[in-house]
Amino acid sequence: MRPKDGLALLLLLAACGGAEGGGGKTILRVAYEREIDVLNPFTSQNLADIGYTMIEGLVTTDEHNRYIPVLARTIPTRANGLVKNTAGSMVEITWPLQDSVRWHDGVPFTSKDVCFTWKFVTSPNSETYNREQYLHIQDCRTPDDHTVVFVWDGEYAYYDGLFEAILPEHILGALSTEAIVKYEPYNRGPKTIGTGPFKFAEWKSGEYIRLVRNDQYWRGRALPKIDEIVWAFIPDANTRLNALKSGQYHYGRIQPNQVKDVKDLAGYQTHLVSQNSVMHLDVSRRTPHGALIFGDERVRRAIFQAIDRTAIAGQLMEGTVQVANSPINPTSRFHKADLAVPAVDTVMSKQLLDQAGWLMGADGVRHKGADRLTFLISNRAGATDRIAVAQVIQAQLKAIGVEVTFETLESAAWTNKWRSGQWEAVVSAWFLPADPSLTGLYACDGANNMTGFCDPELDVLLKRSDRTLDDQARKRDLDLAQERLIATARTLPLYYNVIPEVVSTRIGNFRASGTNFGSFWNVFDWTLAP
Repeated sequence: MRPKDGLALLLLLAACGGAEGGGGKTILRVAYEREIDVLNPFTSQNLADIGYTMIEGLVTTDEHNRYIPVLARTIPTRANGLVKNTAGSMVEITWPLQDSVRWHDGVPFTSKDVCFTWKFVTSPNSETYNREQYLHIQDCRTPDDHTVVFVWDGEYAYYDGLFEAILPEHILGALSTEAIVKYEPYNRGPKTIGTGPFKFAEWKSGEYIRLVRNDQYWRGRALPKIDEIVWAFIPDANTRLNALKSGQYHYGRIQPNQVKDVKDLAGYQTHLVSQNSVMHLDVSRRTPHGALIFGDERVRRAIFQAIDRTAIAGQLMEGTVQVANSPINPTSRFHKADLAVPAVDTVMSKQLLDQAGWLMGADGVRHKGADRLTFLISNRAGATDRIAVAQVIQAQLKAIGVEVTFETLESAAWTNKWRSGQWEAVVSAWFLPADPSLTGLYACDGANNMTGFCDPELDVLLKRSDRTLDDQARKRDLDLAQERLIATARTLPLYYNVIPEVVSTRIGNFRASGTNFGSFWNVFDWTLAP
């Protein structure tokens, strides 16, 4: 079955009948935008909604973009005495843990699981997307089963947002780091266990993942309030929209330019959820051709100034999004509001390209000797919003003699190519945590800096902004970092992401969140009326 057909899912839904399945079970049906890669939240490169529904961490974020404790009983601060400076500039941070938590297989959750997770994440081959943020933890101590003490080599602003998931030592502890990364029984079930409200039941490749209620959930026997969740993989945006309009699903994300199509959809509400995420154009100099083109700041600036971001936000996205000037969303206290990206100026773009030696050819494409000014945008299949943006960029750059071509890859292949750095340009978006750090994205040695750009002056600002618990000092550095990203034409912010979430009115206690944890952060409390 092709994922976009959804035939097997429709047959499954018809057999089960609406929100209830056999025996009167309440079944939440999610029209999900892609098939995920793995269920390990640390190594997945996709949205981790499914994983976080099963696998909990010390913290999560709520609908107000605030960190709240989960497996931790409270978040350490200086005020509550759990963050302490020690001799030699070290900082001890103590996390009290919930004391009645069990893994899905009944084994008690303890502080040893937290330290095991730390050891895995910091291992060189863990493939953890934000590994570098954990490397400044020098030691993990377990005074008792329900207390963890991290010893940091200094102050780090983002300490309270780490450990968004905890791994089970008794399942994975005997394996090497490399083996854990590739361990199919955990990555794809059936040994994907956590402490969360739902347990793994089934993954039918290309079709769906099914989760069932954790009857021993630590928050209490009355939770969760839903019996099962079926996550149906429907990557094609139009197919997903039609599936929601058919009434067979209770939740699904759509594209901003589809909001008008569900405006009057009976039995549903559409939530325009402002994300901690910015759609942007990234270019890379890690291939020889990419270095030839994008290694010259004049070329990057010329390309960026020829892209009409207002038209993309206002026309393509039909006014549902706001033009972006920074990689940090305006909902964050670290956003710099008065940052200005240079306005569209195709005359200046042409002048800059002339100065850089790229001269217009008879075929309408600029040349420098035998080299043509052309580059490839790698698109992810099913990401219709990003593909549409890429198409607009292609048309706009043609006017200044820049040729853009496309390749479209399935999600896993796109991720592998992006991680390898062997690409020239992507239209992409980062989902940042509630307390953002840009270091991993833009520092010379950033774990997610796949572009090949290195700016030592920016590195100083980014790394200094991480190493303080003083919010004012941190904001000063992040303000300067945001300015420098724009001044050096490092990346082009396009618009602040708004994701329309279509939610059945039968769902209760839904509280949309735009952080990297997403709107399923409180799924244990959702209800589903018949």
